[in-house]
Amino acid sequence: MTLSRDHKQLRISNVFPMDLNFLLFIENIYKSYYGEKQVFPGRHLISNGEELLEAERFNEILVTCWEENVRELEQQQYMVKPFNPILFRDHYTNLFRKDSELHTSERVWNTFSLWWWSEYGIKTYMERYTDLFMPEIVEQIWKGLYDKNIEIDDGSSLYIILLFKQPDIVLQKNTNKLFFSSINNFVCKKEKIVNEIVDLFV
Repeated sequence: MTLSRDHKQLRISNVFPMDLNFLLFIENIYKSYYGEKQVFPGRHLISNGEELLEAERFNEILVTCWEENVRELEQQQYMVKPFNPILFRDHYTNLFRKDSELHTSERVWNTFSLWWWSEYGIKTYMERYTDLFMPEIVEQIWKGLYDKNIEIDDGSSLYIILLFKQPDIVLQKNTNKLFFSSINNFVCKKEKIVNEIVDLFV
């Protein structure tokens, strides 16, 4: 979707990066083992806790993987066809114990892929649901920019990165190019999101 005023343009799109959502999927598996309660997908994808890293080590690797993927997103926005889905990455094996012979990372990836890509999967749900709200949010962003007399360069783009849950460990670093939001916040806290996005352009 594109908004324009006085020949200035800001293209705003909702994007659903598979990699970041996969990392959050794994975060929930660890949370189910090391936390106080079960969260989707729970423990059933892991045969036993010996497949898992110690919590502190996992947190370090998760943050590293997240930051690497975000850097790639920052580069992809300048491509002709940005944000294409990416296949399994070798470094995802580091999120589980290497001495496990159960191919844990590949098994979890395959399960996640089915949940992500199926006709009634989470990606389809998030796309259809957020598409309903995008016109309203885009208009409100433009109104906020107009009210604050904020100038936008021709050809500027903002990508709203949608996540199936709010991260527990990683820190989301919003910019006026990439704005991160959980699906729940996107639906329930639209006014707050609009204000935060407008403030990124100040």
